[in-house]
Amino acid sequence: MASKVCLLSSPYTRVNRHYDVQKGFDRKAIVAKVMWSGKWALVSPFAMLHSVWQLIPAFRGYAQQDAQEFLCELLDKVQHELENASNNRNPGVVPDPQKRLIKQVLVVVNTVFHGQLLSQVTCLGCKNRSNTVEPFWDLSLEFPERYHRSSKDSMAHASCHLTEMLAKFTETEALEGNIYACDQCNLARRTGTSKPVLLTEAQKQLMVHKLPQVLRLHLKRFRWSGRNNREKIGVHVSFDQLLNMETYCSLEASSKIFAYSTNGNPNSSTSYPQHFTYELSAVVMHHGKGFGSGHYTSYCYNRDGAFWVHCNDSKLNVCSVEEVCKAQAYILFYTRVTQDPL
Repeated sequence: MASKVCLLSSPYTRVNRHYDVQKGFDRKAIVAKVMWSGKWALVSPFAMLHSVWQLIPAFRGYAQQDAQEFLCELLDKVQHELENASNNRNPGVVPDPQKRLIKQVLVVVNTVFHGQLLSQVTCLGCKNRSNTVEPFWDLSLEFPERYHRSSKDSMAHASCHLTEMLAKFTETEALEGNIYACDQCNLARRTGTSKPVLLTEAQKQLMVHKLPQVLRLHLKRFRWSGRNNREKIGVHVSFDQLLNMETYCSLEASSKIFAYSTNGNPNSSTSYPQHFTYELSAVVMHHGKGFGSGHYTSYCYNRDGAFWVHCNDSKLNVCSVEEVCKAQAYILFYTRVTQDPL
């Protein structure tokens, strides 16, 4: 429930309040509409819950489920449902006006939550770089290695910063041994000889190629410990209200955003760094020790009223931003302070 509240409290999901799409997605649209109406103190989304059970059988029932896995599955199903509806060529099944609305909502979903990662492999022999771009819904961030070796007692008093985890995500990683088949190194060998493929040493780096409007950061708090046992990492992660993502972006992404923000004029007064700046909008916490047990709550920022709310099932309490920043975060939602430039 906490993850649903965070997702539906995003200002960008409010565009869906006026759309009556098909099947499961219309349930989500109705929930968003009701939540933002201000007419009810409590909202019980049973229709959406049953729709989720129908579309995602793995989440059927009331057993403890992982909030991160739920968000990934939910957004994936929403996207596929919208794509299927917009591509349906059977006349009369989906009226043309509704089909146009569905396509608009699909654009919103992809623009708001979808980003792109650049996977760059560099051959250490010839320095040639191979780039692959792939989409992402979220960034799953690992804790620094020192926390994986720590005991439970020491982790309870340890702390690291979110930027340290982002730096680890984008750090250069050496590939072990001669395992990379470089296209550049093998170009002459393929055309001129029958010699086997030359394998070289290489290094790999992940960077953000395209930033989404809403950035979801998943802190990988659960690690495998022993046989089929997932242990929780209790390290406190410090995070700020504002997050600058420029350091973690590729040069191509930076140049695109610079060209947009300055309109091609390097002397423009447009604030270029703002396009990398994100503002905290929601936090999901996991309370408990194990992966398959515990309880989820969330902090959500109400933009209309300019205040934070702690959501714990039916209990909603207004709280301070200081309380939010002390939370033991599991998932963080950041919203870009400017409109999507790309």
